[in-house]
Amino acid sequence: MQLKNLLLLSVLVITIGACKKKKDDAISSDRNQWDGRYRMEGTMTDHSNTAFVWKDNSYEYTLQTSGAATDSLVSNDLSFPGIVIGNTGGGITNATFYSKFGLIMAFDPATNKVISVTNYYGQPSSSGRSAVLDPSGINAVDPATKNIRVKFFMDETGITGHRSSFDVTLVYLGTRP
Repeated sequence: MQLKNLLLLSVLVITIGACKKKKDDAISSDRNQWDGRYRMEGTMTDHSNTAFVWKDNSYEYTLQTSGAATDSLVSNDLSFPGIVIGNTGGGITNATFYSKFGLIMAFDPATNKVISVTNYYGQPSSSGRSAVLDPSGINAVDPATKNIRVKFFMDETGITGHRSSFDVTLVYLGTRP
């Protein structure tokens, strides 16, 4: 019986060792070149409700491949597509987010440009929110640092003009696990 358990344990150890990914293994082939870990820095203005503000530059995100040249922006703190912002109601800044608003970014690999942003939850989402690229932004990937500068708006049904403007840099931190 002990020999059988030892044999079973040996097979298990060999199997786990064979499946374990090493740190220096290449990026998975099902990920595009923008897929990775990032810290978001920048500014945000809510033109409809001044209590909503940019929280700070400490939140981390992942860009997760959703197509050959598209990635979904997922907040590590929220654990789903969305952007952490602040709510200054009552004089205290609490972290929050816009419900049903998250980004899918589309890239042009030939030019390193961000060519569009759309709302992960639909254009518009069930809460009436849409993402729109601001053409006045740099909207590009720096090939040397892999940092991504992008400027975009959040539009909302029933609100004239753009509800919110974002001008952010996704600072590249490395590959994601």
